[in-house]
Amino acid sequence: MNSDLKKNYILFLVLSVLVIVGYSAFFAEAPKEKQPAKIDQPASASAAPGKTSEETGSMQELPTEFEPIRSSYASKIIKVKSDLYTAEIDTLGGRVVGWNLAEYKKTIESDSVPVEVINEGKKSFNTILRVKNEKMPELIPFSYNGSTNLVVGPDGLNVNLVWKKPGGLAVRKTISFYPGKYFIKENLEILNGTQRQINQKVYVSWENTVYESGSNSLYEFISMVAGDVNRTKKPLKETKMFNGEINWFGFGDKYFLGAFLPEIGGDQGLYLQPLDAKGLAGAGFSYPQQRIAAGKSYKVGWKSYFGPKNEPDLREAGYNLEKSIDYGYAGVLTKIAVIALKFVNDFFSNFGISIIVLTVLLRVIFFPLTVKSMKSMKAVQNKMKKLKPEIDALKEKYKDDKSTQQAEMMKLYTSNNINPLSSLGGCLPLLIQLPVFIALYFALLYSIDLRHSSFLWVNDLSQPEHLFDVLGIPFRILPLLMGVSWFLSQRLTPMTAPGSETMELQMKLMQFMPIIFTVMFWGLPSGLILYWTVSNILSVGQQLYINRQVPEEGG
Repeated sequence: MNSDLKKNYILFLVLSVLVIVGYSAFFAEAPKEKQPAKIDQPASASAAPGKTSEETGSMQELPTEFEPIRSSYASKIIKVKSDLYTAEIDTLGGRVVGWNLAEYKKTIESDSVPVEVINEGKKSFNTILRVKNEKMPELIPFSYNGSTNLVVGPDGLNVNLVWKKPGGLAVRKTISFYPGKYFIKENLEILNGTQRQINQKVYVSWENTVYESGSNSLYEFISMVAGDVNRTKKPLKETKMFNGEINWFGFGDKYFLGAFLPEIGGDQGLYLQPLDAKGLAGAGFSYPQQRIAAGKSYKVGWKSYFGPKNEPDLREAGYNLEKSIDYGYAGVLTKIAVIALKFVNDFFSNFGISIIVLTVLLRVIFFPLTVKSMKSMKAVQNKMKKLKPEIDALKEKYKDDKSTQQAEMMKLYTSNNINPLSSLGGCLPLLIQLPVFIALYFALLYSIDLRHSSFLWVNDLSQPEHLFDVLGIPFRILPLLMGVSWFLSQRLTPMTAPGSETMELQMKLMQFMPIIFTVMFWGLPSGLILYWTVSNILSVGQQLYINRQVPEEGG
């Protein structure tokens, strides 16, 4: 092997180590969320008509000052229980401060607490009212005289909050809950009981942590602006502006979402600004400024969604909120894969078995194409093996003249009607299958249906398998089975007989792939590893079949 090839070989090994280290960091434990800091005062973010873009820039604060929170402002918690969740409303601000999902547990333990979409660490948005020449409280101290323990009945439930400011200004807020729905409706009415016209503007501010620590752990800011979905998964370095019609925005992880849906037409603006270096970010949105004549009122409304990233539930909320689900690069194909997986699971009621059955079905569907590909590669291998003595002779004859050696080899291939790259043609049927397998990959990675689904010794198919630790490293059976099955499949797959040193090097490099991918897949969800392992095992069976159909020749 010449020096250049040796350098390339060493470079490959170094890059492999970097990949392994990078994946270890990629799948590291997500940073713990810190208590949110105080968000800056919301800024004007109005957009030019018809403009839709994402920009960065500075925010200009309005001169209006907030009235300080007084000790007389009482905070009362109203608990609302639905068939799907238990919510907590704080009268100070009139906002959601707690939202626990009844059908989703935080862990797989039987005594696990429910998933908290909103809690002290993951706060909901706050609506802020500003009035020109008036000092307004940042958190409106609403009064409420009803029961603090409510149940959402068949006809729904309305929670009515009122605040009256000395001088005639009053604010009413109605929060409407619906049975069997994860969204609520909120209406804010500003009544001008003064003797003059007032100019007011309603702002929405929301702060939360944004981070990404591998495919298993992330908390992102998601928005849809003028029909385009934007995702922010990493800590910000500067403020982002999203100009255009705001369809919705919010914060969420792989499986759950909290979202604000303005329910208003026209153009608005949305900003997202960094609050610290560790991922805390603040989002802000403003409704158009309104003038309210003396004795008149102004109403504005919106929807809020706090629930799972389950497409039917999201679609019920409207405004294409189902697009908050990350279906990866395959898009529509991933949706089809999710539907197919659910369809199969309707028969087996176990997603582990369903993954195996669906993988087998896909292999059966593509079996004719796979056979064609494997036979083509096997035929090329047999032809190349017959030429091996002549190839070796040319390598020895022109060992000091690589360019002449390559030219003579090409003449040898041409004279024997062999194209050394023809084996790539046999891969074309496999390339046709690639989008399907990518779609299934993302379906298994992001489908909430796999969350806390067990299979044999695997407790949760949506998480990495974890039996026990060895020297601090989690021991996992499925990734090891995947690596072994990959190795067996590779050993049975025909490799073009050695010709040039470059081809020999490529063959040697391929031998490391099962090891590298075993390490890379070590922290991926078990459902994905199960799919890949079954796929490898089926590949072994298919290759054994082809090897019997097209026996070895030459030598």
